[in-house]
Amino acid sequence: MFEIKIVTPHGIYDEIQVSSVTLPTTDGQRTVLPNHMPLVMPLEIGNMYLKKDNERVDYAISEGMFTFENNCGTLIITSIERGDEIDFERAEKAKQRAEERLHGQHYEDHVDFKRAELAMKRSLSRLRLKK
Repeated sequence: MFEIKIVTPHGIYDEIQVSSVTLPTTDGQRTVLPNHMPLVMPLEIGNMYLKKDNERVDYAISEGMFTFENNCGTLIITSIERGDEIDFERAEKAKQRAEERLHGQHYEDHVDFKRAELAMKRSLSRLRLKK
């Protein structure tokens, strides 16, 4: 077991003991186990899975950073939602709006395209946790 501290712009979201964490990094999903070597990983929008007492807890997370040293992990992210906290109807509507923005317009403004693309990634991340 090791400790993970989850920090968002609103403060500490949680501090928990886990047996593993799987994170969406910029080069694919990565799992960290106890006694892992020190590391720093950039994170992408996606799904995070924690194992605690042989139970898996799923989360949708935003981009951020994960550090690990001396059996302590720190997750610094913009937002996080546990699977059972997600409003899937709202996520589906957000996905539809993002699809309309991505396919319905010609983008002269790269910023608007990027915002729509990120909204799509966030909604898909949430919808993947629907059971």
